[in-house]
Amino acid sequence: MSYKKDYLMLSGLQHFAFCRRQWALIHIEQQWSENCHTTDGVIMHRNVHDKSFHETRGDIIIY
Repeated sequence: MSYKKDYLMLSGLQHFAFCRRQWALIHIEQQWSENCHTTDGVIMHRNVHDKSFHETRGDIIIY
């Protein structure tokens, strides 16, 4: 027996609080589309623990 289905995803709670329609599209209808913002977030999360990583975007320096 798997209990995994009994747990709510934290991202689902955030989506529900922000927009119930967005939550339904993602978590009930399984519709999701990457865009420049989600792709940027994936890259930033991948690099967040790399102490040697830094990036410059115009006047902004990201460490």
